[in-house]
Amino acid sequence: MCDILAVDAAAHYRQLVQLGREEFLAAAAPAALVRYRTESSADVMSGATTLSLDDDVEATMPSGRDWGISPADDVDLEVYPLTKKPQASFPDRITIGRTGNNDVVIADSSVSRLHAYVRRDGGAWVLADAGSKNGSWLRGQLLEARREKPLASRALLKLGEIELTFFLADDLFAALGGT
Repeated sequence: MCDILAVDAAAHYRQLVQLGREEFLAAAAPAALVRYRTESSADVMSGATTLSLDDDVEATMPSGRDWGISPADDVDLEVYPLTKKPQASFPDRITIGRTGNNDVVIADSSVSRLHAYVRRDGGAWVLADAGSKNGSWLRGQLLEARREKPLASRALLKLGEIELTFFLADDLFAALGGT
């Protein structure tokens, strides 16, 4: 089952791309997590694998696809903007977990209630596992709990069983087909 807020964010981001780069960057969050799934894997219970955008997108996307994803494609796009909720806990970090008190909610049983967090460290971003039950990975490396690691745009993450790609806004604009 898809997270309704993530689906709404995806539709919003697709509309922003149509407005052009400057408008996209002005309205979008500074960074986002993106999850791509084929329609056949939309049912989380099916056990189908998640598709992630990365530099070798042709290997992960259905054959015949390019970087531009349109609403007619058979790919389910989920966008999780990395923004802080007003009056949320931990004002210095953006929390990620399956419960509604997190800044980013990923409704999946493999994601802990408070699974991980990201934050800006100067001009860069960092990621840390928050002591989750099912673990967090960055570029295939298991993260130690509460040990922050630098997070580059287009980095592949895995939170529990959920595969995501971290995008800075400018790179997300390009990945969604913006020119």
